[in-house]
Amino acid sequence: MVRRAIQRAAACLLLGGLVSVGFTQPVLAACIAETDPARALTRMLDAHHQVSYRGTLIYERASGRQFFTVEWPGDGVSGELTRMNAGVDPRPERWSPPTLADYQLCALLDVYVPTLDPGRVVSGRATQRLTLRPRDTLRHAYVAEVDERTGMALSMATVVPDGKVLDRFEFAAIEFLERGIVGTGSDGRSAHHTQAAPSLGVSPVPGYFVVAKDDPRSLFVVSDGLATASIFIEPLPPNVPAGEGAVLDGATLTYSRGIIPNGKPILISVLGEIPITTARLLADAVSTGREIP
Repeated sequence: MVRRAIQRAAACLLLGGLVSVGFTQPVLAACIAETDPARALTRMLDAHHQVSYRGTLIYERASGRQFFTVEWPGDGVSGELTRMNAGVDPRPERWSPPTLADYQLCALLDVYVPTLDPGRVVSGRATQRLTLRPRDTLRHAYVAEVDERTGMALSMATVVPDGKVLDRFEFAAIEFLERGIVGTGSDGRSAHHTQAAPSLGVSPVPGYFVVAKDDPRSLFVVSDGLATASIFIEPLPPNVPAGEGAVLDGATLTYSRGIIPNGKPILISVLGEIPITTARLLADAVSTGREIP
């Protein structure tokens, strides 16, 4: 959970470390960022291909706050983070870089409306405020303060429709290193960026695609390009009644449903940064077998 939070805070793309496996569905057409908000979104998603940095950030939610030091790239391949209030002499951990493919921008613009406004000063740097408002009730909104020079998000909050902040991240200090900043083309993409878009899986819920699965373990991962959820299927433990339950910690929802289809008890668990409506729909798709085989 915290590792995902750091990836979203620092890279602003939770889909980053996931790879599509075993799907042959057509890839969505490439998009051109034609407006300032769309260009800002593209720069934010692509920022890790452009910069190297080290810094300190705070992660806050209702249950408390945590402080981290982060460095990208830590070893030239992956990032490095340290949980500063997790214990004495904490050890650094690795985290994988995010990636941007053309289909992700297309998919995001289908389900979010980006707007761009003047931002506040974060870590002593000028920013623009990029707001991503969902087009439906199946995802949360995001408000990011993106660095004017690099396009990287220096702060991001996950917000529900009534304005309540579920969690937020912010760099208290950041130093960009000598790797420098690569110029961008007219579409807002980096001039050197040539990554091919991987195939997407089925869409069990509108706007969410299966991006990874592990059949032996009955594990599926879906994402809309920002929000990500993992779905687990396992036998329902003995003496546990059928029914549903949910726990929300910050923006992360843990939802479970016990069912007995065809006389075989199973437990479906959904973990992700999604509304409970989306979790229920994902559980429905799994339990009926209509969308996720």
